[in-house]
Amino acid sequence: MAKKNHIVVFLIILIGLSSVFSCKVSRKVVLSAEPKIANTDTLEVKLSPESRKEFEYLFIEGLKQKSLGNIDEAIKLFSRCLEIDARSSATFYEMANIHVSKDDFQSSMFLLEKAVQLNPDNQYYRLLLVKVYQQNKLYEKAAEQYEALSKLVPSNPEFLFYQAALIAIAGKSDQALSFYNALEQKLGYSEPIALGREQVYLQMGNKPAAYGELEKLIKAYPTVSKYYGLLADLYLADKDRVKALENYNRVIQLDPNDGFVHLSLADFYLEANDSAKCFDHLNLAFLNGELDLEPKAQMYLGILKGGGSILSDSRQLELIHSLVKAHPKDERPLTFLVDYYQNKKQLEAARAQMRKILMFKKDHYPYWEHLLLFNNDLKDWKAINEESQQALSYFPEQPMIYILKSVGLIQQKKYTELLAVIDSGLVHVKNDPKILSQLYTYRAEAFYYLKRYNDAFDVFDKVVALDPDNYMALNNYAYYLSIRGERLAVAEKLSAKVVQNNPDNATYLDTYAWVFFMKKDFQLAKFYMEIALSKTSEDTAVLIEHYGDILYFLGDKSNALIQWKKSVEKGNKSKVLIQKIAQKRFIKTKED
Repeated sequence: MAKKNHIVVFLIILIGLSSVFSCKVSRKVVLSAEPKIANTDTLEVKLSPESRKEFEYLFIEGLKQKSLGNIDEAIKLFSRCLEIDARSSATFYEMANIHVSKDDFQSSMFLLEKAVQLNPDNQYYRLLLVKVYQQNKLYEKAAEQYEALSKLVPSNPEFLFYQAALIAIAGKSDQALSFYNALEQKLGYSEPIALGREQVYLQMGNKPAAYGELEKLIKAYPTVSKYYGLLADLYLADKDRVKALENYNRVIQLDPNDGFVHLSLADFYLEANDSAKCFDHLNLAFLNGELDLEPKAQMYLGILKGGGSILSDSRQLELIHSLVKAHPKDERPLTFLVDYYQNKKQLEAARAQMRKILMFKKDHYPYWEHLLLFNNDLKDWKAINEESQQALSYFPEQPMIYILKSVGLIQQKKYTELLAVIDSGLVHVKNDPKILSQLYTYRAEAFYYLKRYNDAFDVFDKVVALDPDNYMALNNYAYYLSIRGERLAVAEKLSAKVVQNNPDNATYLDTYAWVFFMKKDFQLAKFYMEIALSKTSEDTAVLIEHYGDILYFLGDKSNALIQWKKSVEKGNKSKVLIQKIAQKRFIKTKED
């Protein structure tokens, strides 16, 4: 919750401090600069001109391959560099960087230690080694590196504060206090020293001393609102809500635009179950454009995770719009709007917000996929076709876009265009059997509706071999075989497998019944069609027509006529069905 943003824990101090000597420090954490690539002009051993030239070529090529993301190739090139010059600290550093990017902090530690050993005066090697030591929880070793750095760069006193924080994290509380005291004698009293000592006292369980440090800081800088917020957080953690509120109000008096204090007060009133005041302070914080989005988002998502009962729908929507207003160039508030409308089943509104996101965030693939899925759910086949084409211009390697585009083209009956799209998609699929199965299914569908029946059935055979559990493909294959009266034994076997694994799917049961109908086993056809009708289905009208057909061949022509008429009432507009009713007899359709 928001109060945690006030408490300056050791890790935050370690990651970055603002100006050491400033009396008022922004609450926004300033990250340390990323290590720069070390100067490799001077090599540690004498090389022949030919070896030097080869080394430099391989090293530069290694950097190039690394920047292109060809990590394995970069490692090979850097390894070759070390064969030429086993004392190249820059090569060890670059290889360590690669392992850091892969979260292999053990290997990177060994490589960096070697780089530092070979070139102890390079501060960037040591800075990366600090990061790796921290990941490996070797805090004392990390502190030693900051001690060395403070000697290398005596003009940067921040290294001393990082060293002190790491000593504290390592559990050396007394040593950390002594270090902070020595820093105060050397540099004078400042916020990092006071807050560092406060955290050490809290770690030691000495709360009176922790309170004393904050009160001393407030006495030294009475106009800095941040310190009252820290004191309020400490009181709130100790369940002293009266003193906590008193200090939060002091922050507002000194700085009414302090976004953090409004987040803290929202948290304060959330715990008190005061929804009105909680919302008021949340909204003030959310409207504050100077406050980073991250703590607001954490607070908002935390409330939703807790059930969100304190927020009505209108208040939730107002908060999101406040975030959008405060951060107009950040797409994340718009994603909250997307989620809100999606949860409310307002897919048109959700899609509209996703389109806004893509107006200035076209290089993020998940947003495109989300939009295309909205189009699919809304059955907007024209939009899915057009916007999938836009998505492909940015992400031609994403097979899911080809799948969704294929769905749109099938629904629009653009089968020739569909075949071309599938051919393009297959180039990017590689060997994923599930994706291949989907694309081949759509290819088979296209062939079938283009009346290339043999080609369609050949592709369906390929689908069955690739993915025997692609039940949609198996069902369609069985149905197409049955209505053409071909390989009915194969159709029955395929359909039986589908129904066995999907016993409640009315469409699949209809196919199974129709296979028996085409085999003239009308009693079994009637049995399975009645089961299908007992299940819910979007295509009930067609099932009812089929049921009438089955009854007709069982000699129950009066009930068959009733079923055909019922099918029309359900929305079936088939011309053949109208003829059946008019002539009171079964009429074979072209597909049959």
